[in-house]
Amino acid sequence: MHAIFVSARVVTLLSVVTLLLAGCGGGSSGGGGGGGGSTTSLPIAEFTASPLTVQVGSPVQFTDGSTGATGWQWDFNSDGTPEDYGQNPSHVYTAPGIYDVTLQVSNAAGINTRLRMAYITVTPPPPVAEFVASPTTVTLGSSVQFTDQSTNATAWSWDFNNDGTADSAAQNPAHVYSAAGTYTVVLTASNSGGSNVRTRTAYITVNTPPSTTVDIDVDTDRNGSVDNAADEAGEETWSTTRGAVFYWNIDDDDNNAQLDHSDTAVNGASDALDLARIVIRQMSGAPSGGSVTINVTPAAAQSNVRIFQNNGGTWTSVYSTGGSFTLPVAAVQAADIELGIECRGRLSSSWDGIVFLTLDVRDAASVSLGTDQVRLRCAPPIMNTNLWVADRYYIVSITSGTSNNTAARTTIQALCNSAGITYQEVPGSSYSNDRWLQDSSEPMTVLLPSAGGRRRVDSVLQLARYRAVDAWCQNILWDPDFDFIQRFASTQVSQNYGGNLEVVPPHNNGTTNYPWGRIITGGPSTLLGSTTTDNTAMDSLYKQFFTACSLQGPSLEIPATWLAVGHVDEFLAFVPAPSRARGWAVAFASPTLARNILQTVQSSGGGNLTVFAGRTTNGWQTTVNAILGDAALMTYNTNAQAKLDTIKQQLITQCGLTAADFVELPVLFENVGSNYAAALNPGVTNLVSLPLANGTTHLVVPDPEGPDQPTDVWAAATKTALEALGTASNPVQVTFVDVFYSYHDLLGEIHCGTNNVRTPPAGNWWD
Repeated sequence: MHAIFVSARVVTLLSVVTLLLAGCGGGSSGGGGGGGGSTTSLPIAEFTASPLTVQVGSPVQFTDGSTGATGWQWDFNSDGTPEDYGQNPSHVYTAPGIYDVTLQVSNAAGINTRLRMAYITVTPPPPVAEFVASPTTVTLGSSVQFTDQSTNATAWSWDFNNDGTADSAAQNPAHVYSAAGTYTVVLTASNSGGSNVRTRTAYITVNTPPSTTVDIDVDTDRNGSVDNAADEAGEETWSTTRGAVFYWNIDDDDNNAQLDHSDTAVNGASDALDLARIVIRQMSGAPSGGSVTINVTPAAAQSNVRIFQNNGGTWTSVYSTGGSFTLPVAAVQAADIELGIECRGRLSSSWDGIVFLTLDVRDAASVSLGTDQVRLRCAPPIMNTNLWVADRYYIVSITSGTSNNTAARTTIQALCNSAGITYQEVPGSSYSNDRWLQDSSEPMTVLLPSAGGRRRVDSVLQLARYRAVDAWCQNILWDPDFDFIQRFASTQVSQNYGGNLEVVPPHNNGTTNYPWGRIITGGPSTLLGSTTTDNTAMDSLYKQFFTACSLQGPSLEIPATWLAVGHVDEFLAFVPAPSRARGWAVAFASPTLARNILQTVQSSGGGNLTVFAGRTTNGWQTTVNAILGDAALMTYNTNAQAKLDTIKQQLITQCGLTAADFVELPVLFENVGSNYAAALNPGVTNLVSLPLANGTTHLVVPDPEGPDQPTDVWAAATKTALEALGTASNPVQVTFVDVFYSYHDLLGEIHCGTNNVRTPPAGNWWD
């Protein structure tokens, strides 16, 4: 700041001028001025102000600090014009700026001036931020013009998306948003007097441009959800890694004793879970007056699938037959459309479970705007193998009469209790004491992709037997998440029974890999010692079903009608074999082994030892000598061995096995009439395999009831051969059960009379 003082020389001159003026004014009389009166000193100007910085419109108080002054002239902006004459004035500046202030004081002796340069700073008032934008709703890629309407602003900071980062410093900027959404905009206006913020919440809406992409999506990558980008590639094909799966909806989620696919309703959340999701992506640019059509192919699929639409949690059937169905254009314009598909028909020779859905969108003139296609495959039921872990054991309780199975049930229940297997008895009295549970149905499993990994749905295949206990699988097993495949053949032959239906465990025959095994059935054969051929086989509808499922098909057919019952389980069983490189072996009937064991007993003096001791009812009890001395029986078993050798070679050739994969067990056969065969001794190959999760395998084996030397020689040979398949850490343990009158005397064994629900191994069939 600058103070201006009048110099001593100037003060002297002023004083002289002042005195001369005083003398001239004293008159000529001479009395007033010459008397030597007092002399007045010049004043000294000084002042202060408060505040020194002030906003326009606010007062500044000036305070005089002069000495000897009797008059004051204030020039608040140093423009040469006094604005006030008071000693301590207050002044209001009307414009911002930096002001010099001058105070001139006076008295009788003269005047004095004090100048304070750049003394007062007057700031403008703080700004008031305000703005508008146009338009406030735009399509992605379009520009929004922002217009400042602030007061007193000299600087601007725009935050177009409220992320705390300034996007522009222009007064009236334009902005293009890079993503659709709703945006809050913030303007900070400022000047030298301060700043002010204006926020407009959810002010700008940026919409996705109207889509004209024709897009239908399914769970192509099998992760349990339909993802737009991830599921695009390969959606119309099938491979080990790509391709959507859907479900044959044959459980009973609402417990109404009806297959879930048999109605047009979705029966609650559990039934909705059974629908494979399909998403028609929003097409906001779909032309009004046009059409949205989904074509369903091939023709064989059209009566075998049903499609529902999800409307806010309510599922409505939109397709059940025909070549196509349509959806409202307005619905596709508005949002994604969620559909759900279920299979409602059995896989067969006419339909392999594949369905193609093709989305076709057309304008009002029926000109196609594009198509998109997806492929789905119905998940095939997988037949359980004897290698799968046993969860549940079912057996029919026969409680009275010579043929009661109390002994077998007692042994098996104790074994299941100790092994942690759920044991359940089917009351024979409810099913006319029909004990042949295995023959009535065959357990299966369905595996589906899901968000939490694979989803397991147990299943049971009812067989065309048409006997009382056939209803068990429907009455007891069928429920939510337990499928019921109702029998679909009308022929009533023994070859349709479950004892004639087994699965060769996983193998590769040199040309084809069967990672989930291959179904094996018994079929036509010449009778033993005869040229007569019995051409009976499992009904072709079942074999076609296995082939259509493809995973374990086509089924392999081996000769079995040489047997009176005609079942493959009468002479073979596939069992776990941890000690073998393959991991499993074929327990195989050997008449030669059974006869050789008896010959060894005979040669050591045991020819008179009893076979089937105590089994006098129906004349079963006999001796070693009687069996070996029956020339016709021995010839018959020579023929049986030849038949079995032929079957073994067929298995070696068609399953890629070797002779070392077979474990021979002692079984003799007898002619039960017209050259049809049945096991003479309880057939030890007709066993039940019960693998546990801990690696132990229990084999429930019919007690062969051979001669004791000192113990049952047939049982000892069987136990030794089977338990050698185990290891120290993964043992195979044999438990013999009494089946003589309860099953064997009735031309069956323990496997024929029981059934098991099992846990499938790790892995996904689609891989």
